[in-house]
Amino acid sequence: MPNKAVTPTLANGHLGFVVYGDSVHLNGVYNGLKGVSHRARIPNYANIQLANCSSLQTQPKNCRYQLDMRDGKFRTTLEDPAGAFRVQHEVYPNRHFDQTIVNRIHIRRLQSTGLLEVDMRQLMGSKSVDLVDVPSEKLNIDGEEYLLMCTKTKQVEDPNYQKEGHPVCVAYKQVPRKLTLSPEETDRELLYFTIFSHTRQEVEKELKGLKENDHERMHRVEMSRMWQKYGIRVEGNDRLDRVIKASAFYLSSSLPSQSSFQSGSYPFYGLSPSGLGRGGKELAEYQGHSFWDTEMWMFPPILLLDPANARKLLHYRTLVTEAAADYARSNGYEGWQYAWESAFTGREVTPDFCPQVPEYQHHITADIAYAARLYYYATGDLDWLRTDACRLAYETARFWKSRVDYNPETDTFDIGRIMGPDEDHHNVTNSIYTNVIAAHNLFFGSFVGCHCRASLAEASDEEFDEFLRVAKSITLPYNAQYDVHPEYKEYTFGTQIKQADVVLLGYPLEFPMKESTKANNLRLYSMVTRPDGPAMTWAIHTIGHLDLNELDHAAAMFRKSYKQYLRAPFHVWSENGDGADGAGNFITGAGGFLQSLINGYAGVRLRHGKLVINNPRLPPGTTRLFLPELNFGGVKFALDIGQNSFRITFGSGTRESFEKLTLLVDDLERELFDGCEYTGSKNIVLLLRLERDNDNQTSPACTLHDTVLGMRLADQDGRLFTTKQLIVISLVIGLLGVLYSIYVAVSSKRVRGKVTEKEIITKRLRKKQKSKAAK
Repeated sequence: MPNKAVTPTLANGHLGFVVYGDSVHLNGVYNGLKGVSHRARIPNYANIQLANCSSLQTQPKNCRYQLDMRDGKFRTTLEDPAGAFRVQHEVYPNRHFDQTIVNRIHIRRLQSTGLLEVDMRQLMGSKSVDLVDVPSEKLNIDGEEYLLMCTKTKQVEDPNYQKEGHPVCVAYKQVPRKLTLSPEETDRELLYFTIFSHTRQEVEKELKGLKENDHERMHRVEMSRMWQKYGIRVEGNDRLDRVIKASAFYLSSSLPSQSSFQSGSYPFYGLSPSGLGRGGKELAEYQGHSFWDTEMWMFPPILLLDPANARKLLHYRTLVTEAAADYARSNGYEGWQYAWESAFTGREVTPDFCPQVPEYQHHITADIAYAARLYYYATGDLDWLRTDACRLAYETARFWKSRVDYNPETDTFDIGRIMGPDEDHHNVTNSIYTNVIAAHNLFFGSFVGCHCRASLAEASDEEFDEFLRVAKSITLPYNAQYDVHPEYKEYTFGTQIKQADVVLLGYPLEFPMKESTKANNLRLYSMVTRPDGPAMTWAIHTIGHLDLNELDHAAAMFRKSYKQYLRAPFHVWSENGDGADGAGNFITGAGGFLQSLINGYAGVRLRHGKLVINNPRLPPGTTRLFLPELNFGGVKFALDIGQNSFRITFGSGTRESFEKLTLLVDDLERELFDGCEYTGSKNIVLLLRLERDNDNQTSPACTLHDTVLGMRLADQDGRLFTTKQLIVISLVIGLLGVLYSIYVAVSSKRVRGKVTEKEIITKRLRKKQKSKAAK
């Protein structure tokens, strides 16, 4: 087996673990105060192993290991070198009974005739430092005996938002050191269930359900549903096809199933860069925290493939709003400011050794609002907008309205003391990524204000107008000489950067700009991006080159986006491209890679009121790209891309959903109904007729304005001069008036003090006359 960093992770949305690892992690269960909050380590009583093939063996012999992604299982096979027997062991988290890890061991006699013994190990590891130490008790379920441990996590994340530790209950069996096959037996199968729940009642219900139902069939049904959504495939390039399947598998594994035996007592608490099966050590593998990775890298493919789980990801952000409101207030801002790293409570849990990140990297708040905006694009769901998104969009817009600073020199708003996605540079001014996505947030906040007057009773029309006013006048850094966007105000061209930043303006932000500017941005920042930066960078560069029809550059970036980040033999994503392990199971990279396929080569883009597929192409070295299920406006469809054409096939959807959509294929309108199929070669457009708010039928339709920024306030107000210019002009006029008054006064004194020539002559004549008279 490879080392832990490149060993597969198995998960089902409720629990997760690393194969052959001694820890299990539960969704939403953390231990540790503030910056050391991490997924609580629960001893893995389901870590049952064949002794000859176990993780304790440095060089196991006669063992074969297989990750079965189709069925979501890890399989170990031990072949007796003498040919006497074969043992097959498989372990997996059941996707219907999602509180259960299943171990199945099958012993088969081949040539031996005597008693067979197979050595076993149950390696649950040491006691957990995260859980209160309690003794196990016996639990009898219909005559079958288990050991039950019910305890709590030791430390809350923040006593202001969490009053006690998380309850944890585990039911397990002790596995004998040897399993036997008697001389009379040819086969024997043993089944071990290990339950990870929150209460004794949940444990008992799960175990009874397993006995009464065909749990294996139900697991396969859920896996089949998952692959129907995520089963993107290519033909003509087997290596790439395996990479795609591994990326989809690891990303989707940490998400909840479509249905489960019992609804959990915890809602879904989001995706961490290393998934649900990792993050159980302090200050390692992101500790299971949620970052911008969720909304900007993993959310976009999930939204198009699996919108129900996309909604759950957004719902997590609505569970932690008390902490977001307090965070904004403590920093002197209004509205909600989301933490850069968030776990159970939503308070900032970034470790103390990274103080500059929470202090400056504020774009996470707008990233979350942008994901909500995309969800509305994809669904047009006004009910969701009013119940889940209105308050989020409004409060995050309030944050940005209070976060900007007026710059009288430019008559625009600056965002200072900031850090963009390029984490190598902090405390900068006008990070262009931050400025653009903040403007997106403000425009969306104004839009939902039109729809949500009832739920935002304290808001005013003047406030929503102010959102627009601020958004339009946020500074837009641009260098006209080179036709390029500086990453931030102080940026010196040629300075190395960590990862994709400015190039994100083209996709996913889709900020309008000249094609030449987009090309210059891409070329400039390609040359200065760290070669060992995160995988997502090269996925975004792939999409950028495809948008510019630069296919060779796109192919080079596409290969770079995955080849140096995947680790053999199980195609586990790594955070690092330089060969170092980094965070294991880096599903952030998987999410970026899937975007390069869906939004890059397949050309799929979500916009307000429409889904557009432009110029779909094949990835390099392939003859077919097939996306089995995309979702838009409540309708599912498949997209099949060949060498010079594509086929779109529509599946299920309600009659009302189909009636709201208009389909154009190669610019021709087509009839739309369940099962229809069309071919084309250029483009597809699905237009969604957006609902009007029932409470607002008599008012004009709500408008989501295009995101524009960089306007002077004077231009918005229709004034010839800016406020500063008017002040200067007033001062100059006033000064001129004062100077003129002084001039007039001085001139008057001079006139009064002068003797005229006539007076001088008169005086002289009088003097002469007096002299003559005296003589």
